[in-house]
Amino acid sequence: MQYTWLTIAILSAGYFITCLAVTGPSSMFNYIWLAISLFFGFIFYISRMEACGRIVLHVWTKTAFTVVMILGLGYLAVLEGLVISKMNAKPDGGCDYMIVLGAHVKGDVVSKSLAQRLDTAYEYACSEDGKECTIIVAGGKGKGESVTEASAMKRYLTEKGINPDRILMEDESTDTQLNIKLSRELYIDDTASDVVIASSSFHIFRALKLANAQGLNNVQGLAAPSNKILLVNYMLREAVGITKEIVFGNFRYAVI
Repeated sequence: MQYTWLTIAILSAGYFITCLAVTGPSSMFNYIWLAISLFFGFIFYISRMEACGRIVLHVWTKTAFTVVMILGLGYLAVLEGLVISKMNAKPDGGCDYMIVLGAHVKGDVVSKSLAQRLDTAYEYACSEDGKECTIIVAGGKGKGESVTEASAMKRYLTEKGINPDRILMEDESTDTQLNIKLSRELYIDDTASDVVIASSSFHIFRALKLANAQGLNNVQGLAAPSNKILLVNYMLREAVGITKEIVFGNFRYAVI
């Protein structure tokens, strides 16, 4: 078993380096892979010391570790199953509103991840089902951004040919929960409205549950493609995000 811990440590370290190479050092969540590598490297070291007879671990210590690992992995497996369940989501028919969730903007230029969301939203907005919908672009101004995400998103869509009169902006929010909450409060008076939420594939489950918690009952997801190299990183981050929403009560009225 000890070499299982070593394998996990090595793979996590390799993935950490890969994430850094793709995103650069500014993406702080990448460092969780370094933490995972160090943790399992330490577990490997302890197990080696015990195997060599240099230390003795009480049976209760090993039992407690095993129980915690099983519960933790089980919890993570459930969350990732929920994330995966919506990763290919597509709307069934038309809608009244489509909310496009924001992501990082580099200065005033949309990031690749945000461009993928917008391209997917554009395709739906031009389709037979989506041609009548009102588009809400949601996202405020974050660190390193010279304009709000909403304004950059609106410009991107209008440059692709969407009529600017179809696009409403929610430009105060700083996270997914506020994206949806403020979009609903500003523009969606009727909770019976048909709503589509466009975002990255790994993000759809959480977005839909947050929308349910805001009283939007007729809501569907529109999943945009994600960077395949970073997908595992994004999915782990999403599990952390879902846990945060549960802890802070943002899923209070949503049925998981």
